[in-house]
Amino acid sequence: MQYKDWLIGILSRHGYIKTEAGEILLTTHARGVPQPPETGALSVAEEDLGRTVLVRGDLVSGVLYSAQVVETVPRLTGALRQRLAEKGIVSLAEIQEHLSEMEGEQEIVQPKKLCALVIGHKKSSPGAVNEKTGLTEFDFNEDLAIRIEKAVEKTQIQRVYRRTWDKLPADINALKPHFVLSPHCNAYNGQVSGTEVLYYHKSEVGKTIAEILQRGLVDFLGLPDRGIKPKTSEDRGGYLLRYTNAPCVIAEPFFIDNDDDLARAQENIEGFAETYAGAIDEICQFI
Repeated sequence: MQYKDWLIGILSRHGYIKTEAGEILLTTHARGVPQPPETGALSVAEEDLGRTVLVRGDLVSGVLYSAQVVETVPRLTGALRQRLAEKGIVSLAEIQEHLSEMEGEQEIVQPKKLCALVIGHKKSSPGAVNEKTGLTEFDFNEDLAIRIEKAVEKTQIQRVYRRTWDKLPADINALKPHFVLSPHCNAYNGQVSGTEVLYYHKSEVGKTIAEILQRGLVDFLGLPDRGIKPKTSEDRGGYLLRYTNAPCVIAEPFFIDNDDDLARAQENIEGFAETYAGAIDEICQFI
């Protein structure tokens, strides 16, 4: 997005900044996201409370959406700016106006979006298995996730390991990612083949993410296109899809119990990881 608003102020608790115009809530949520802005409030470390910061975002009615801290000003410099403003020598509003003008004159490096990459299942409960090789769903996707993390270019990746299924959404939400992707493997009877991506049925953003990922996986693997699948909270995988704050998808690119499917995925594992990484980088451009 184009950052049209700049603010200078003092950090306070619960994601607020004290400015000349009053207290402003800083939220990572984009304008128009169907969630209360408070749920995406910027976290402030205890040692940063009271410090002067320069932030940018989209200011609407006391809320700075898509807020990002550009600079934390040293305490002495911040105090000096505040004193100069109080004496009328320089206005913080004037500084903010000049910063907005400068944004159009030079390229500003945007911080990378965060993707939570949630590895399907866990070591003690590894999910589906290929009987011929003994390879489990968890082991395949842990290795794949590490490769994906190295292959992305425009996105920050945070790998997430499941502690328990019921605590997983809260663990993910604590990271405040922009979107969530969980690589899995399908399984049925050793014969079924194909690629599908699951998303929460009420999430239009999740649907778009699923479409981007599905297109890339089908093109790379060349397996039957089983389509993107809307899921409710009661469906398999629906608990994760429903209760993450950020849009979430679950990828089922092939059937691990089908030897031919697994061989296709392993034939070029680096290319497979790059396909995921390319889709993730594409997703971060619009999310």
